Order: sequence, then C-alpha cells, then structure tokens
Amino acid sequence: MSSTSAVATAPRRFAFLDGIRGIAALGIAVYHIYRYEPRPRPSREVVPWLLEQWLLHAWFGVQMLLVLSGFVIAYTLRDTWVTPRTALGFVARRLVRLTPPYWVTLLVVIVLDGLCSTWIELPSPVDEPISAWRVAAHMAYLQDVFGFASLSAGIWTLCIEVQFYAVCVVGWGLAQRLFARVEGGVPRPRGAVLLTLFGPPACLSLFLWHGQTSTEPWVTHFLSLFFLGMITWWTLDETLPAWSYFLCVGVVAAQLAGDWKLDNAVALVVACSVFTAGRLDHLHDWLDWKWLQYLGRISYSLYLVHYPVSHMVTWTAWALAGKKPTPTVAALILLASLAASVAAAQLLYWAVEVPSLRWAARWKRIEATERVATPTA
Repeated sequence: MSSTSAVATAPRRFAFLDGIRGIAALGIAVYHIYRYEPRPRPSREVVPWLLEQWLLHAWFGVQMLLVLSGFVIAYTLRDTWVTPRTALGFVARRLVRLTPPYWVTLLVVIVLDGLCSTWIELPSPVDEPISAWRVAAHMAYLQDVFGFASLSAGIWTLCIEVQFYAVCVVGWGLAQRLFARVEGGVPRPRGAVLLTLFGPPACLSLFLWHGQTSTEPWVTHFLSLFFLGMITWWTLDETLPAWSYFLCVGVVAAQLAGDWKLDNAVALVVACSVFTAGRLDHLHDWLDWKWLQYLGRISYSLYLVHYPVSHMVTWTAWALAGKKPTPTVAALILLASLAASVAAAQLLYWAVEVPSLRWAARWKRIEATERVATPTA
C-alpha cells in the first residue's frame, strides 16, 4: 500500500496536527498575555530579545489553526454524500462541538465584567459596555457581521469558522453533483471540479480580499488559508494530482514574493509541513510528545478561556504588587497568568468540551445511515 493510500484509509489520530494545534494555541495565549501586560510593561526589560520576537508575533497561531481546519474539514467530508439533511447534520455536529465551551466562556466574561464593575476594583476584561444585542450576536457567531467588538480576544475567528463550514459542505455537495466519480462505492468529486469551484475564490482571497479590511468579517477574507489545508488533504488522498498542489504552493509563494505577509508565509509552511508528513506517512507519529499532545487536546478550551483568566490574574497580581512590580516580578506574573490559563482550559475541557465531543460523536453514529454509498439517480 502506498503512503498516500495509508493516509487516506487509516483511522488513527493525526498526532502531527494535534501537535501543531497545541503550538498554535500556546502561541496565541502567550501573545495576548504578553501584549496586554499593563503599562509600562516592565517584563520586557528581562525577556530575551529572541523570545520577545516570538511573543510579539505568536498571533500567527490563528493562521496555523485556519489551515488545519481546512485540512480536517476536507478529511471529515471525504466519504459524505451531501444531501440537505447530511449538510445540516454536519454543520450541527460542528456547532455542538464548538458552542457549549464558547457559551460558557462568554458567561465567564460577562460575570467577570460584572464583578469588576460592582465589586472588584480591577479593569474589566471587556473594553466596551455589554448589551443584550452584543451578547446575542456573539452567541449566534455573528458579532463581526453586525460590527460588535469581541467580548474576548481571539474569539472573532469562530465567526469565520462557522461560515467556512457552510461554504465547504455546500461546495463539496455541489462538486459531487458535477461529474462525480465513485471509488470503492464512495462518491467523490472529480479533482478538476474541486479546483474549478474552490480555486478561483481562493485566488481572489489571496490577491484581493485578504488585503481589504471590509472583508474581515467574512470567510472570503481567509478562504485562501482554508484552501491550503483543503488542497493538502485532497492531494494526500489522491483526489487531486500532486502537480495541482505544487501549483497552489507556487501561487502562494509568488504572492509572497510580491507582497510579503507573515500570516500567508506561516500558513504556507504549515500546509507544506502537513503535506510532507502525510507523504512520508508520519501524520500519526510526528510531534507525538506528551506535553505537546496535551496542549493540542485542550487547545480549543485554551484558545477560548485564556484571555479573561490571564487578564484577571495579571491585574490582581499587579494590584498586590502596588501596581509597580519589578521587571522580574512582572515576568513571573505573566508566567502565573499562563499557568492559570492552562488550568482553566483543563477545567473547561473536562467539564464542558469533553461532553460536547461525546454528544457530537453520538450524533454522528446515529446519522451514519445517511452516508449512502452510491446516490440514487
């Protein structure tokens, strides 16, 4: 069996993706913790220059996660014959995984805002007043669409993620009905159709929409990053020929040569790394280190809860230090904020995310009968 065939059929966990996910979530957390340290940010006097550069640029973990999302969603849909019911079921299962931890995080932010405004003399983790409409928009993943500022750092990407689910499942279903091919009883779109449907919008995203602030609330702004992950999977499972993947890589490299953007460069590196791991049949063992797999496992909860927790820990410690900590003490406060964020993420993972994952898995098993091997005419 070829390495690509093994990748396409193996049911094992993609440890390499979990490792990258852990790196990305950790980077986003330390970026926000370091960036939002109270002024005059004394810890910068003791943080080594090279470490500081990573802390100041670790926001690119978002782009890493978007590429991985494109890969995972393409992989998840690989054997799904899309009907209105299966499309709704797919999106609903993804929402079941995302929403409970997300709503709990919103509740934590709202409670902390109330405590800071009425009882604790600390700055609120929320910059602008909280209203019912603002909370409702967040709960529906529409905060950016309606122009509301995020209640917590980083959660704006969930709005984009949900839009991508809809775009991907609709595009996959449309491609299945345009020159579908059946392999092993499983309907798959032809590679040329996938490139025709997703390629031009991805190019527009790369060269046009990604540079426009007006498109930031929409998936079109980030579609090229998702597409890098999607085409990586489609090439590994041989839905697309290898030349199409290298053509895509070349297009992104050409864009970077003309207009260097760190986020696109990081996305390209992640996509190429995943592709290389897949070609060498190491998606299941590279980065399989316990501490990194642990971070990958709680990465979503860490992504959600790190900001409100670290904000409260940082400002409380500053108050205890008389609002004038030494550089060394300030650095230790940041480390404590990170440790508290990881602990809170672990709690959120155990109490909310794991039950959500089990619920979604149970729903998927129930809907397994909807995966028709050969669609009726």
